[in-house]
Amino acid sequence: MIPLKQTVSITKGGELDAWGVPAAGIQTAYKCRIDEKTDRIQGPNGGEVQTTADILIKGLVQIGFSDAIEWVDESGLAYVKSPLVVQVIRDLGGKPLFTKVTV
Repeated sequence: MIPLKQTVSITKGGELDAWGVPAAGIQTAYKCRIDEKTDRIQGPNGGEVQTTADILIKGLVQIGFSDAIEWVDESGLAYVKSPLVVQVIRDLGGKPLFTKVTV
């Protein structure tokens, strides 16, 4: 299998309070593999966006476009990004193996 040596924290996008201010969401940590790269893709709104990394998380993970993904790379730089693309990778039987997130 693929070694999962890095960790990401995913903070769910909170609901809006009575004043329209987003409430803090729930934060969860996952073991993952992060492949850092720079690429241009078509984003969720149809425009061209620049990507920073592909993140593979084992299993099926519920990730929304309003969530915040945080990680620290090997050189100590901290990143906080929102998902641009979320894709489930399945085996031949249809079982989810990984969730691939492009940020």
